[in-house]
Amino acid sequence: MKTAIVLSGGGAKGSYQLGVWKALRELHIKYDIVTGTSIGALNGVLMCENSYFKAKRIWRKLNLEYLFNELPKSNKEIDILKLFGGNFIKNGGMDIKKIETILEDNVNKRKFYNSKIDFGLITYNFTTKKPLILSKEKIPSNKLIDYLMASATCYPAFKMKEIDGDKYIDGGYYDNLPVELAIKLGAEFLIIVDLGSPGFKKRPSKHIDSILIKPKNNISFFLNFDEEAAKINVRFGYNDTLKAFKKLDGNKFTFKKNTISKYYLNNKTNLLDDTEKKFLTSIEQLGRIFKLNESKIYSLNSFSKALSKKIELEEALDKKTIRNIKSLTTKINSKTLILFFLSHIENGKNPKKLSKVFSKEYKLAKYLKLLGVEYGK
Repeated sequence: MKTAIVLSGGGAKGSYQLGVWKALRELHIKYDIVTGTSIGALNGVLMCENSYFKAKRIWRKLNLEYLFNELPKSNKEIDILKLFGGNFIKNGGMDIKKIETILEDNVNKRKFYNSKIDFGLITYNFTTKKPLILSKEKIPSNKLIDYLMASATCYPAFKMKEIDGDKYIDGGYYDNLPVELAIKLGAEFLIIVDLGSPGFKKRPSKHIDSILIKPKNNISFFLNFDEEAAKINVRFGYNDTLKAFKKLDGNKFTFKKNTISKYYLNNKTNLLDDTEKKFLTSIEQLGRIFKLNESKIYSLNSFSKALSKKIELEEALDKKTIRNIKSLTTKINSKTLILFFLSHIENGKNPKKLSKVFSKEYKLAKYLKLLGVEYGK
């Protein structure tokens, strides 16, 4: 059965696909075809070569200054957009020469064309207003870098790519998730990596079995090429892939296999959620409210310790805040309410009226107590 990896476009989000690849390697999953659009084509050509460590080195040093010799005022989306927008007004988009140089220096054409793994990409011919869909056998060796760059030319952020007198722009303008191309190349099973970035997605001509891997968490802005953001993206891609293949558990957070199940089965008589899924949702709500690191892999014990460290840093609630909670005279955020209930539970008190009004926060405070998390002692 022929397996295809389908890689969507998504600019700087593409580091997530490196994390997917890392997980697939650990799972010893072989593939016969790789199709990609935009950054998916650039990652895909290295996947076709089977050059994981080369891809890892490239992503480790990519940043806006390295790629374009320019930096935005900050990493905020608005400042990054101003940088790209200013270059479009002045120059018709960012210069892509450095990206082409990186491809020239790193794509091993001999290894690519000798690989038994098939490859396909999509770009869009702006001159003829038609898509160009190319498989490996249709890409001349002396034009490989050109067509890779054409697929990834995210116009108007980047300048258009010219090939033989025609101008090309990002393949996402036609199909940002080339599932149909993978099917045409003979795929019988798909591993689809959808970065959820802007672009058109063509409906495939037929349905075949597939696994969809898509970011469950917020990953970097698609124009924010930043080494630290890329590291986080890689971790999310790795975690989500292992979750998709049932090797890890969780949704927004990631837990070792069966961590949640075992705890739920052993303690369900003391829990306020009647299903394991609802219990997981509650645990993850605690993680988000107290801003735990979403890219780590937790056991329930390490998750509890991380919550404890966060709560240790919380100051004791002042009398005014407590009065406001009791009188319901002002809106109080979830974290404050949870800490209020936790302190009462620790002191053997049960504010019945408030626990009914704020039942969610009361439940989460009880779970903190069950997990051994303390506040104010």
